[in-house]
Amino acid sequence: MSIQQNEIKILDQLLLVDLSGIHLWTARKKLKPEMLEGKIPPAILASLGSMRVIDPEKLKPFEKIKRQATKVVEECGVRFLGGYAVSQDKIQEVVDRLEALKSQFYDLKNNFLPNYERWITEWIDKGWEKQEWRDAIRTSVTPKAQVDAGMHFGYAACRVSPDGDKHLSNTLGTQVRGLSDQLYAETADTAERLLETGLATRGHVTQTTLNTVRKINAKLRGLMFLSSEVKALTEHIEEVLAALPKSGVVNGSQYNSVVALVSALSDEDSIKRLIKNLNIANGHEDASMAFVPALPSVETEAPASVETEAPTAVEIEATAETVTAVAVPDAEVPADAVTMVEEELSASVANPSCHDSINEVPAKPEVVEPAESVPVEQSEEPLVINPSEPDMPFGTFWF
Repeated sequence: MSIQQNEIKILDQLLLVDLSGIHLWTARKKLKPEMLEGKIPPAILASLGSMRVIDPEKLKPFEKIKRQATKVVEECGVRFLGGYAVSQDKIQEVVDRLEALKSQFYDLKNNFLPNYERWITEWIDKGWEKQEWRDAIRTSVTPKAQVDAGMHFGYAACRVSPDGDKHLSNTLGTQVRGLSDQLYAETADTAERLLETGLATRGHVTQTTLNTVRKINAKLRGLMFLSSEVKALTEHIEEVLAALPKSGVVNGSQYNSVVALVSALSDEDSIKRLIKNLNIANGHEDASMAFVPALPSVETEAPASVETEAPTAVEIEATAETVTAVAVPDAEVPADAVTMVEEELSASVANPSCHDSINEVPAKPEVVEPAESVPVEQSEEPLVINPSEPDMPFGTFWF
């Protein structure tokens, strides 16, 4: 079996972005035995079998830039083949942001290297309690030329295409088939961390939290080509977000709808059940439509003796069994209320835990043979989907 044509079409719409070319200097050397004689060095100097040969504060700006580069690709890409699969529609935006970070990286490096020896000396003379510690730092200093050679900001973006060999192309197809599951896993991870901020018990939602949900949806929308199921999910999220105010704090029933949505997104199985119910509600009862474009609806004519009536409205509700959403009047929460944890989460938008959800949709009309020539009424009994199953691991496929 070789790679399928629809999987090749997916590859045609993405590029693989690799950040393995970003290299930092850790400024750590193996801890020497003489440093442990008599008294343990302080944690700022030595830990986990290694010691620092320069003030770690001098290296934090480089670490921050590397985290920002990872954030850039995680916001619009999904993990794939050791890098990130990014839509071709987003690749220029990603490259522009990475180039800006690359420029910042080398500006920092050009300031770091001229001050390297001075900062090393300051670290040695910091006032350590034992002379042996100062001597150990001095003898472990890395030459500046070696530090220069080891600090780089590099990245690559390339197309991925199958090989002519059937076995090799099939292994690539396996990776492509796992992309939508990986996308759900990353979505669940972000939503789970939102719940961990206390969202379900806070009684209100700030725009900071909603911005995180909007970023989740933007990522899903940018990768809709992975599966028709992703499109159904993004449309549902947009419907919920469209009903919310664009500023201020959200309370009451609107707060409850946000908690229900985030809870439904916080587990991979819950996401898939939600998608299945959305497909049923939209007339696609077969929810296993991954990698297949949405098919046009087909109308069938009902028997002459039976009259059926389609439901006028379908409500899809995702609620978490472990979540109690408490409505709070608007006046009880200031309009600018933002928690510190929310800000940190919004700024960082990459193991999810299970939050049960219940998705309700109307049942199919039941046709009953009438005793007389009278129309059969549609059953109003709802179909209740069972709560979510225990945690499932990420859907990444490897070979």
